[in-house]
Amino acid sequence: MVTAALVCSALVATAPALADPRPGSTGVVGPTIPKRASASSSQSAVVRAPARAKTSAKQTRTARVSGLSIGSRGAAVADLQTRLQALRYDISDTSGVFGDQTHHAVMAFQKVSGLSRSGVAGAQTVAALASAGAPEPLLPDGGANRIEIDLKRQILMLYRDGALARILSVSSGSGKDFCVMDPETGKNACDTANTPGGSFRISRRWIGWRESKLGELYNPLYFNGGIAIHGAPSVPGYPASHGCVRIPMISAEWFPNEVANGTAVYVFGADKGPVPLGAKAPTDSQAGVTSPTTNPGGGAPPGASTTPVSTIVRLLTSTTIAPASTVAPATVAPVTVAPTTAAPVATQPPVVILAPTSTAAPVS
Repeated sequence: MVTAALVCSALVATAPALADPRPGSTGVVGPTIPKRASASSSQSAVVRAPARAKTSAKQTRTARVSGLSIGSRGAAVADLQTRLQALRYDISDTSGVFGDQTHHAVMAFQKVSGLSRSGVAGAQTVAALASAGAPEPLLPDGGANRIEIDLKRQILMLYRDGALARILSVSSGSGKDFCVMDPETGKNACDTANTPGGSFRISRRWIGWRESKLGELYNPLYFNGGIAIHGAPSVPGYPASHGCVRIPMISAEWFPNEVANGTAVYVFGADKGPVPLGAKAPTDSQAGVTSPTTNPGGGAPPGASTTPVSTIVRLLTSTTIAPASTVAPATVAPVTVAPTTAAPVATQPPVVILAPTSTAAPVS
């Protein structure tokens, strides 16, 4: 069997010696296209000029692309996918077809490696893959099963049984100010689209699409009030959300099955850093943490945080509940809550509490 290092060395040898294209660029490069011989007379030149311009434009559109990108096929793509999979990037298909999953895995690697976040595997990316290793954990003592989110690099690292299981490309809060009408007050509610840093835990989930006042969330796992990790059709290489952590749609299909309620979530790169908690999940007394409720009506359980809810959290919390026929029977994941004395808090909108399923095979 050919080793990964030899495979990537072969990729480097066959890849064009060009820099990766910049995000948003067409990626069209190539040799200078020779011009046709000029006509023998001035009259013929006038007649042939439009045809020559049309041909040149067509050749430019079909010029070779710098590296492997969506639509590429073949052994080079399969080798790329196999190498990314070995490094724990989210690749399940190594058939040699470059699709959306490979695009996001390449982008995640580029984010980790400090390369241009294009999602195109150009010469720089292929060369970096040949010698790359897995990224270092951000909080080694954070627990055997945990999620680490790096807002600076825009990646998510999932740890299971003390080992790195998957690396995902994400898009978090854009940091921009926004206003939207709050249905509860009938007035415009304004806030800044930030993803707060700190230590949290997965508190509740929704299976399928869920509508909030700020948009639709696919298979959301809530970890900080109304802020969730969820699937989205658009996961660019930069922060673009209202505060949630977007992951690719194909990743959102398996992610909830591998992440149980109570799993620790550590968010790095914001003003407030996560607290090292060892193997323990964050406590309910931490600011901004909502514990799994034992009240089907949606009221806050004893010991829940009384920190005021931000505009983002309130607007992301959905009041649109799907018909009961489309939702699996609700159950509650067992959670041990340390007894605390908390002031009464306002009743929250009803939510469906779903325990994680375990239909998917363990991540390797």
